[in-house]
Amino acid sequence: MLVEQTQKNKTPAAFIDSANQALKKGMFADAAAIMREGVSSYPREVGLFPLAIRTLIYTGEHGEASALLDQYARLARGNDHHSGLCAELYALVQKQAEAVRIYRPLASGGNRDARYNLGVNLLAIGELSEAEQVLEDLVAEDPNDAQALLVLSGLRRVTADSNHIEQLQRTLRNQKLPAMEHLKLHYALGKEFEDLGEYEQAFRHFQLGAEKRRSMLKYRVESDQKTLALIAEHHNRLEPVNCDSSAGQEAVFIFGLPRSGTTLVDRILSSHSRCDSFGEITDLPMALMVLAGSSLPKERLVQETAHWAPEKIAGSYLGRLSNFASGAEKHIDKTPLNFLYAGLIARSMPGATMIWMERHPLDACFAMYKTLFKMGYPFSYSFEDLAAYYLAYDRLKRHWQELLGDRIRFQSYEKLVQGFDLEARALVKTAGMEWETDCGEFHKNRSAVATASSAQVRQPLYKRAVAHWRKYEEQLAPLADALRAGGVELD
Repeated sequence: MLVEQTQKNKTPAAFIDSANQALKKGMFADAAAIMREGVSSYPREVGLFPLAIRTLIYTGEHGEASALLDQYARLARGNDHHSGLCAELYALVQKQAEAVRIYRPLASGGNRDARYNLGVNLLAIGELSEAEQVLEDLVAEDPNDAQALLVLSGLRRVTADSNHIEQLQRTLRNQKLPAMEHLKLHYALGKEFEDLGEYEQAFRHFQLGAEKRRSMLKYRVESDQKTLALIAEHHNRLEPVNCDSSAGQEAVFIFGLPRSGTTLVDRILSSHSRCDSFGEITDLPMALMVLAGSSLPKERLVQETAHWAPEKIAGSYLGRLSNFASGAEKHIDKTPLNFLYAGLIARSMPGATMIWMERHPLDACFAMYKTLFKMGYPFSYSFEDLAAYYLAYDRLKRHWQELLGDRIRFQSYEKLVQGFDLEARALVKTAGMEWETDCGEFHKNRSAVATASSAQVRQPLYKRAVAHWRKYEEQLAPLADALRAGGVELD
């Protein structure tokens, strides 16, 4: 193994190179051990810390990563470059308040990147007014700042008297802007026209933005279709579980398609005194990758994990959860694509809570289509890809419903917002807790939110997103036809 090679007399650069070689081979534990040795050998070599912290996050050593991040923050003081990297890592581990603390002095020096990142992290911790002012100042100084305009457009619902449409249109006419900046402006215009009820204009901009984004990707939806089908093929039985039936009772999984209401449920449950949220973490897939010990094609990983011992999976994942700093009894993992692992969760952690958010297919698909994701979900930028992925997703969901039965609570978004009191209480009960008043006042929850819903969940419950697709019924007809042809009920 790489880690067994002598590290004596290695330079900081050599430690980094060795760790990166290990990461390329999927040897995450080796990479973490190499960087741990590097930092031990050069405790004041600030350049070692970013990779050392990342490798610890990969291996789920969250407590150690947090301590090292605090050490990095102390060493980085006075160094703008490393302070910025440190703040970025704090945001990565969802410590946005710490990121804000670092970005403030950097931003006061005029650094535009720091000012933008300050605004985004202020938004995540719910300081909407200050975030808006930071972003408005950036745009006032540089009207071509498409990224700031995009975030600004999503911060509040605009009105006829207060919007950025004229500014966005003027900026869009700048032909010197890169294609990526142009498409951001289209998404921003789509959102603001939608707020004003000008749905034809809104759709035109969403479509232009999505088409431009899709043209930049090499994605083939057939690969995801194959993977989802393989999961159903190989994870097709629940073996007798030898572990304790309560194993995993601390874990609450909330999953489903992005923009389906997962953040809303997360906020309801994490408002409970016994429950907190770790957000959209990657600990379940990373636990599997670390256990594999080497880089495996996803098809092979799907096949092999079906035969792994349940206690092996549970031990790895639950160990990672225990490494987070938390005094709560219940911990939410709201990574949307964890629906891929529902069978593994049920088999290895029979005590875990699983909540699958469902939403009307056209509302779910269109909500993704009109969102420019920072990363992931490449199937969301064309109707053809969306329909193909949704049909594969729906088949896998039906597979889990048949196999797992009531082990998963399938929660309708529409039922939740239209019958909130009853449905929210049922969700809390599903997670093994008693109702608390704070769960009904989720919008007062002060914990950070780093998703596309960060501004919306600060508002009291609203119902305007239910059947929203009907505003675009004509434009969505090709998508509706493709879903109906695949057997999806829409009426």
